[in-house]
Amino acid sequence: MSNKQQHSLLPSEQQLISNVLDLYGFTSKWQAERSKGGMNNTTFVLHTSEAHFIMRQYETHNDQMKIAFEHGLLIALSDTAFELDVPKPVISLSNGSETTDQVPTGNQEMYKENKKTYQVIRDHNTGAIKIVTLFRYLEGVNPVWDSPGQLLQLGRAAGQLSSALARLELALEPVYPPYYRIDEAYPLCTPVHLLELCASPPQMLAACSGELEQLRHELPGLFEALRGMEQLPHQLVHGDVNASNVLFDREGNPSAILDFEFATWDLRVMELAVPMSDMLTMDKSEDWMWQAQASLIRGFREKVGLAGEELKAIPQLILLRSLDVVMHFISRMMEGTDEPGVAVQQIVKLKQRIDWMRQHEDRLRQLLME
Repeated sequence: MSNKQQHSLLPSEQQLISNVLDLYGFTSKWQAERSKGGMNNTTFVLHTSEAHFIMRQYETHNDQMKIAFEHGLLIALSDTAFELDVPKPVISLSNGSETTDQVPTGNQEMYKENKKTYQVIRDHNTGAIKIVTLFRYLEGVNPVWDSPGQLLQLGRAAGQLSSALARLELALEPVYPPYYRIDEAYPLCTPVHLLELCASPPQMLAACSGELEQLRHELPGLFEALRGMEQLPHQLVHGDVNASNVLFDREGNPSAILDFEFATWDLRVMELAVPMSDMLTMDKSEDWMWQAQASLIRGFREKVGLAGEELKAIPQLILLRSLDVVMHFISRMMEGTDEPGVAVQQIVKLKQRIDWMRQHEDRLRQLLME
Protein backbone atom coordinates (compact mmCIF):
# COMPACT_ATOMS: atom_id res chain seq x y z
CA MET A 1 0.00 0.00 0.00
CA SER A 2 1.30 3.45 -0.82
CA ASN A 3 0.44 6.94 0.32
CA LYS A 4 -0.22 9.52 -2.40
CA GLN A 5 0.05 12.50 -0.03
CA GLN A 6 3.16 11.71 1.96
CA HIS A 7 4.50 15.26 2.19
CA SER A 8 1.95 16.21 4.87
CA LEU A 9 2.74 13.33 7.22
CA LEU A 10 5.76 12.26 9.22
CA PRO A 11 7.34 8.95 8.18
CA SER A 12 6.21 7.40 11.47
CA GLU A 13 2.64 8.53 10.77
CA GLN A 14 2.76 7.12 7.25
CA GLN A 15 3.93 3.78 8.58
CA LEU A 16 1.31 3.73 11.33
CA ILE A 17 -1.52 4.41 8.90
CA SER A 18 -0.23 1.79 6.48
CA ASN A 19 0.01 -0.81 9.24
CA VAL A 20 -3.47 -0.04 10.53
CA LEU A 21 -5.10 -0.20 7.11
CA ASP A 22 -3.39 -3.55 6.48
CA LEU A 23 -4.91 -4.90 9.70
CA TYR A 24 -8.34 -3.69 8.62
CA GLY A 25 -7.93 -5.42 5.27
CA PHE A 26 -7.62 -2.38 3.00
CA THR A 27 -5.10 -2.93 0.20
CA SER A 28 -5.76 -0.02 -2.17
CA LYS A 29 -3.82 3.23 -2.39
CA TRP A 30 -4.71 5.87 0.15
CA GLN A 31 -4.40 9.54 0.97
CA ALA A 32 -4.36 11.08 4.40
CA GLU A 33 -4.10 14.35 6.26
CA ARG A 34 -4.11 15.26 9.90
CA SER A 35 -7.45 16.36 11.27
CA LYS A 36 -7.64 19.75 12.95
CA GLY A 37 -10.22 18.66 15.50
CA GLY A 38 -9.77 17.28 18.99
CA MET A 39 -7.47 18.14 21.88
CA ASN A 40 -7.24 14.70 23.48
CA ASN A 41 -6.28 12.39 20.61
CA THR A 42 -4.47 12.36 17.28
CA THR A 43 -6.79 11.99 14.31
CA PHE A 44 -6.33 11.62 10.57
CA VAL A 45 -8.73 11.82 7.65
CA LEU A 46 -8.12 8.83 5.37
CA HIS A 47 -9.28 8.48 1.77
CA THR A 48 -9.26 5.02 0.20
CA SER A 49 -10.91 3.66 -2.92
CA GLU A 50 -13.42 1.86 -0.66
CA ALA A 51 -14.53 4.81 1.50
CA HIS A 52 -13.42 7.76 3.63
CA PHE A 53 -12.49 7.23 7.28
CA ILE A 54 -11.40 8.99 10.43
CA MET A 55 -8.48 7.26 12.14
CA ARG A 56 -8.13 8.01 15.84
CA GLN A 57 -4.97 7.32 17.81
CA TYR A 58 -5.87 7.42 21.50
CA GLU A 59 -3.62 9.68 23.57
CA THR A 60 -5.76 10.16 26.68
CA HIS A 61 -5.26 6.58 27.87
CA ASN A 62 -4.44 3.02 26.80
CA ASP A 63 -7.36 1.51 28.70
CA GLN A 64 -8.93 -1.06 26.42
CA MET A 65 -12.05 -1.41 28.59
CA LYS A 66 -12.80 2.31 28.17
CA ILE A 67 -12.53 1.96 24.42
CA ALA A 68 -14.59 -1.23 24.39
CA PHE A 69 -17.36 0.58 26.27
CA GLU A 70 -17.24 3.59 23.93
CA HIS A 71 -17.42 1.39 20.85
CA GLY A 72 -20.13 -0.84 22.28
CA LEU A 73 -22.24 2.24 22.98
CA LEU A 74 -21.71 3.63 19.47
CA ILE A 75 -22.65 0.36 17.80
CA ALA A 76 -25.76 -0.01 19.97
CA LEU A 77 -26.82 3.62 19.42
CA SER A 78 -26.34 3.39 15.65
CA ASP A 79 -28.74 0.44 15.61
CA THR A 80 -31.56 2.49 17.21
CA ALA A 81 -33.93 5.05 15.72
CA PHE A 82 -31.74 7.95 16.91
CA GLU A 83 -32.22 10.69 14.34
CA LEU A 84 -28.61 11.93 14.10
CA ASP A 85 -25.51 10.13 12.87
CA VAL A 86 -22.83 8.94 15.28
CA PRO A 87 -19.34 7.62 14.47
CA LYS A 88 -19.51 3.88 13.86
CA PRO A 89 -16.24 2.00 14.37
CA VAL A 90 -15.14 -0.19 11.49
CA ILE A 91 -14.99 -3.92 12.21
CA SER A 92 -11.47 -5.15 11.51
CA LEU A 93 -10.33 -8.46 10.02
CA SER A 94 -7.66 -8.88 12.67
CA ASN A 95 -7.79 -8.79 16.46
CA GLY A 96 -4.32 -7.22 16.64
CA SER A 97 -1.21 -8.44 18.36
CA GLU A 98 -2.07 -7.95 22.03
CA THR A 99 -3.91 -10.31 24.38
CA THR A 100 -6.65 -9.91 26.98
CA ASP A 101 -4.23 -10.33 29.88
CA GLN A 102 -5.01 -6.90 31.35
CA VAL A 103 -8.79 -7.21 31.08
CA PRO A 104 -10.57 -7.91 34.39
CA THR A 105 -11.75 -11.48 34.87
CA GLY A 106 -15.38 -11.84 33.81
CA ASN A 107 -15.11 -9.30 30.99
CA GLN A 108 -12.99 -11.41 28.66
CA GLU A 109 -15.73 -12.50 26.25
CA MET A 110 -17.34 -9.06 25.99
CA TYR A 111 -13.88 -7.57 25.49
CA LYS A 112 -13.10 -9.99 22.66
CA GLU A 113 -16.29 -9.03 20.84
CA ASN A 114 -15.51 -5.30 21.09
CA LYS A 115 -11.80 -5.72 20.33
CA LYS A 116 -12.65 -6.22 16.66
CA THR A 117 -13.36 -2.48 16.47
CA TYR A 118 -9.84 -1.29 17.31
CA GLN A 119 -6.21 -2.26 16.97
CA VAL A 120 -3.53 -2.46 19.63
CA ILE A 121 -0.14 -1.80 18.05
CA ARG A 122 3.33 -1.70 19.57
CA ASP A 123 5.67 1.00 18.28
CA HIS A 124 8.80 -0.90 17.22
CA ASN A 125 11.01 2.15 17.83
CA THR A 126 9.80 3.17 21.30
CA GLY A 127 8.04 0.04 22.51
CA ALA A 128 4.98 2.15 23.36
CA ILE A 129 1.51 0.71 22.92
CA LYS A 130 -0.81 2.59 20.56
CA ILE A 131 -4.55 1.97 20.31
CA VAL A 132 -6.10 3.05 17.02
CA THR A 133 -9.56 2.89 15.49
CA LEU A 134 -11.14 3.56 12.12
CA PHE A 135 -14.51 5.32 12.07
CA ARG A 136 -16.71 5.87 9.06
CA TYR A 137 -16.30 9.46 7.86
CA LEU A 138 -19.37 11.64 8.49
CA GLU A 139 -20.18 14.62 6.32
CA GLY A 140 -20.83 18.01 7.93
CA VAL A 141 -19.10 20.96 9.54
CA ASN A 142 -18.69 22.17 13.10
CA PRO A 143 -21.14 25.03 13.71
CA VAL A 144 -20.06 28.65 14.05
CA TRP A 145 -22.40 30.53 16.34
CA ASP A 146 -23.37 33.66 14.41
CA SER A 147 -26.69 34.22 16.16
CA PRO A 148 -27.93 33.15 19.62
CA GLY A 149 -30.95 31.45 18.09
CA GLN A 150 -28.67 28.80 16.57
CA LEU A 151 -28.19 27.35 20.05
CA LEU A 152 -31.79 26.13 19.95
CA GLN A 153 -30.58 23.49 17.48
CA LEU A 154 -27.71 22.44 19.75
CA GLY A 155 -30.09 22.13 22.70
CA ARG A 156 -32.47 19.98 20.66
CA ALA A 157 -29.60 17.75 19.47
CA ALA A 158 -28.38 17.27 23.05
CA GLY A 159 -31.94 16.53 24.16
CA GLN A 160 -32.49 14.01 21.35
CA LEU A 161 -29.28 12.27 22.32
CA SER A 162 -30.21 12.26 25.99
CA SER A 163 -33.57 10.66 25.20
CA ALA A 164 -31.92 8.00 23.03
CA LEU A 165 -29.24 7.17 25.60
CA ALA A 166 -31.88 6.89 28.34
CA ARG A 167 -33.40 3.93 26.46
CA LEU A 168 -30.11 2.24 25.61
CA GLU A 169 -29.12 -1.01 27.33
CA LEU A 170 -25.48 -2.14 27.30
CA ALA A 171 -23.81 -5.29 28.60
CA LEU A 172 -20.53 -3.52 29.38
CA GLU A 173 -20.24 -1.35 32.48
CA PRO A 174 -19.04 2.28 32.15
CA VAL A 175 -15.46 2.86 33.24
CA TYR A 176 -15.46 6.61 33.89
CA PRO A 177 -17.05 7.81 37.15
CA PRO A 178 -19.78 10.48 37.08
CA TYR A 179 -18.62 14.10 36.89
CA TYR A 180 -19.56 14.73 40.52
CA ARG A 181 -17.23 11.91 41.67
CA ILE A 182 -14.32 14.05 40.62
CA ASP A 183 -12.25 12.70 43.51
CA GLU A 184 -12.04 9.38 41.59
CA ALA A 185 -11.48 10.69 38.09
CA TYR A 186 -7.88 11.96 38.08
CA PRO A 187 -5.33 10.08 40.20
CA LEU A 188 -2.58 12.52 39.14
CA CYS A 189 -4.67 15.55 40.08
CA THR A 190 -6.96 14.73 42.98
CA PRO A 191 -8.86 17.53 44.77
CA VAL A 192 -6.24 17.44 47.54
CA HIS A 193 -3.40 17.71 45.05
CA LEU A 194 -5.16 20.51 43.17
CA LEU A 195 -5.53 22.53 46.37
CA GLU A 196 -1.82 21.98 47.04
CA LEU A 197 -1.02 23.33 43.56
CA CYS A 198 -3.20 26.36 44.28
CA ALA A 199 -1.38 27.01 47.54
CA SER A 200 2.08 26.57 46.01
CA PRO A 201 1.95 26.83 42.19
CA PRO A 202 4.82 25.09 40.36
CA GLN A 203 6.90 27.14 37.94
CA MET A 204 5.14 25.58 34.94
CA LEU A 205 1.88 27.18 36.15
CA ALA A 206 3.41 30.51 37.12
CA ALA A 207 1.45 32.28 34.37
CA CYS A 208 -1.77 31.69 36.31
CA SER A 209 -0.46 31.84 39.89
CA GLY A 210 -2.88 34.68 40.69
CA GLU A 211 -5.87 32.66 39.54
CA LEU A 212 -4.65 29.61 41.47
CA GLU A 213 -4.33 31.65 44.67
CA GLN A 214 -7.93 32.80 44.30
CA LEU A 215 -9.13 29.29 43.44
CA ARG A 216 -7.57 28.01 46.67
CA HIS A 217 -10.37 29.84 48.51
CA GLU A 218 -13.14 29.03 46.02
CA LEU A 219 -12.70 25.32 45.37
CA PRO A 220 -13.55 23.90 48.83
CA GLY A 221 -17.04 25.38 48.52
CA LEU A 222 -17.49 23.87 45.08
CA PHE A 223 -16.34 20.44 46.27
CA GLU A 224 -18.81 20.70 49.15
CA ALA A 225 -21.67 21.65 46.79
CA LEU A 226 -21.29 18.28 45.02
CA ARG A 227 -22.54 16.41 48.07
CA GLY A 228 -25.97 14.88 47.47
CA MET A 229 -25.73 14.92 43.66
CA GLU A 230 -26.04 11.14 43.64
CA GLN A 231 -29.75 11.57 44.49
CA LEU A 232 -30.55 13.17 41.13
CA PRO A 233 -31.74 11.15 38.07
CA HIS A 234 -28.97 9.21 36.30
CA GLN A 235 -28.61 7.66 32.86
CA LEU A 236 -26.02 7.18 30.11
CA VAL A 237 -24.69 10.56 28.97
CA HIS A 238 -22.29 11.74 26.28
CA GLY A 239 -20.86 14.33 28.68
CA ASP A 240 -19.16 16.58 26.11
CA VAL A 241 -21.77 17.94 23.70
CA ASN A 242 -20.39 21.19 22.27
CA ALA A 243 -19.68 22.81 18.91
CA SER A 244 -16.51 20.78 18.34
CA ASN A 245 -18.39 17.51 18.80
CA VAL A 246 -21.43 18.31 16.64
CA LEU A 247 -21.72 18.42 12.84
CA PHE A 248 -24.25 20.54 10.96
CA ASP A 249 -25.42 20.00 7.37
CA ARG A 250 -25.57 22.59 4.59
CA GLU A 251 -29.03 23.72 5.69
CA GLY A 252 -27.73 24.56 9.16
CA ASN A 253 -29.31 21.60 10.96
CA PRO A 254 -27.50 19.16 13.29
CA SER A 255 -26.54 16.03 11.40
CA ALA A 256 -24.16 14.13 13.72
CA ILE A 257 -22.77 13.98 17.24
CA LEU A 258 -19.13 12.93 17.62
CA ASP A 259 -16.59 11.85 20.23
CA PHE A 260 -18.25 9.55 22.76
CA GLU A 261 -14.90 8.81 24.43
CA PHE A 262 -16.02 10.04 27.86
CA ALA A 263 -19.58 8.70 27.78
CA THR A 264 -20.61 7.18 31.10
CA TRP A 265 -23.40 6.72 33.63
CA ASP A 266 -23.96 10.17 35.11
CA LEU A 267 -26.50 12.83 35.99
CA ARG A 268 -29.07 13.26 33.23
CA VAL A 269 -28.85 17.04 33.57
CA MET A 270 -25.09 17.07 32.83
CA GLU A 271 -25.98 16.82 29.14
CA LEU A 272 -27.39 20.36 29.40
CA ALA A 273 -24.93 21.74 31.97
CA VAL A 274 -21.88 20.93 29.80
CA PRO A 275 -22.79 23.08 26.76
CA MET A 276 -24.06 25.82 29.08
CA SER A 277 -20.68 25.87 30.80
CA ASP A 278 -18.75 25.98 27.54
CA MET A 279 -20.67 29.07 26.44
CA LEU A 280 -19.69 31.24 29.39
CA THR A 281 -16.28 32.25 28.07
CA MET A 282 -17.26 32.75 24.44
CA ASP A 283 -16.17 36.02 22.87
CA LYS A 284 -19.72 37.39 22.80
CA SER A 285 -21.63 40.18 24.53
CA GLU A 286 -23.54 39.50 27.74
CA ASP A 287 -26.84 40.08 25.96
CA TRP A 288 -25.88 37.61 23.19
CA MET A 289 -24.86 35.02 25.76
CA TRP A 290 -28.12 35.27 27.72
CA GLN A 291 -30.17 34.86 24.56
CA ALA A 292 -28.04 31.88 23.54
CA GLN A 293 -28.40 30.23 26.95
CA ALA A 294 -32.17 30.68 26.79
CA SER A 295 -32.24 29.07 23.32
CA LEU A 296 -30.04 26.18 24.46
CA ILE A 297 -32.19 25.49 27.51
CA ARG A 298 -35.43 25.72 25.53
CA GLY A 299 -34.16 23.32 22.86
CA PHE A 300 -33.03 20.74 25.39
CA ARG A 301 -36.25 20.91 27.42
CA GLU A 302 -38.32 20.36 24.28
CA LYS A 303 -36.86 16.84 24.27
CA VAL A 304 -36.19 16.12 27.96
CA GLY A 305 -38.34 16.92 30.98
CA LEU A 306 -36.10 17.94 33.88
CA ALA A 307 -37.11 17.91 37.54
CA GLY A 308 -36.85 21.04 39.66
CA GLU A 309 -33.98 19.62 41.69
CA GLU A 310 -32.02 18.99 38.49
CA LEU A 311 -32.49 22.58 37.37
CA LYS A 312 -31.39 23.87 40.77
CA ALA A 313 -28.13 21.90 40.47
CA ILE A 314 -27.11 23.39 37.11
CA PRO A 315 -25.09 26.40 38.40
CA GLN A 316 -22.82 24.09 40.41
CA LEU A 317 -22.64 21.60 37.54
CA ILE A 318 -21.59 24.37 35.12
CA LEU A 319 -18.60 25.07 37.37
CA LEU A 320 -17.98 21.35 37.88
CA ARG A 321 -17.62 20.92 34.11
CA SER A 322 -14.92 23.62 34.02
CA LEU A 323 -13.19 22.17 37.07
CA ASP A 324 -13.15 18.73 35.46
CA VAL A 325 -11.49 20.18 32.35
CA VAL A 326 -8.83 21.83 34.53
CA MET A 327 -8.03 18.59 36.34
CA HIS A 328 -7.99 16.69 33.04
CA PHE A 329 -5.42 18.99 31.44
CA ILE A 330 -3.28 19.31 34.57
CA SER A 331 -3.09 15.50 34.54
CA ARG A 332 -2.07 15.53 30.87
CA MET A 333 0.55 18.18 31.66
CA MET A 334 1.98 16.00 34.43
CA GLU A 335 2.10 13.02 32.06
CA GLY A 336 3.95 15.13 29.50
CA THR A 337 1.13 14.84 26.95
CA ASP A 338 0.36 18.60 26.82
CA GLU A 339 2.31 21.79 27.28
CA PRO A 340 1.56 23.77 30.49
CA GLY A 341 -0.09 26.51 28.44
CA VAL A 342 -3.14 24.30 27.84
CA ALA A 343 -3.71 23.84 31.58
CA VAL A 344 -3.05 27.55 32.22
CA GLN A 345 -5.74 28.49 29.71
CA GLN A 346 -8.30 26.23 31.39
CA ILE A 347 -7.42 27.46 34.88
CA VAL A 348 -8.02 31.05 33.75
CA LYS A 349 -11.37 30.00 32.26
CA LEU A 350 -12.42 28.30 35.48
CA LYS A 351 -11.67 31.44 37.48
CA GLN A 352 -13.62 33.55 34.96
CA ARG A 353 -16.63 31.22 35.22
CA ILE A 354 -16.58 31.32 39.02
CA ASP A 355 -16.48 35.13 38.94
CA TRP A 356 -19.32 35.18 36.41
CA MET A 357 -21.43 32.81 38.49
CA ARG A 358 -20.95 34.92 41.63
CA GLN A 359 -22.43 37.91 39.80
CA HIS A 360 -25.15 36.21 37.75
CA GLU A 361 -26.30 33.06 39.57
CA ASP A 362 -29.67 34.52 40.59
CA ARG A 363 -30.48 35.57 37.03
CA LEU A 364 -29.39 32.18 35.73
CA ARG A 365 -31.67 30.39 38.19
CA GLN A 366 -34.59 32.56 37.10
CA LEU A 367 -33.90 31.63 33.47
CA LEU A 368 -33.79 27.94 34.31
CA MET A 369 -37.13 28.08 36.13
CA GLU A 370 -39.02 29.88 33.35
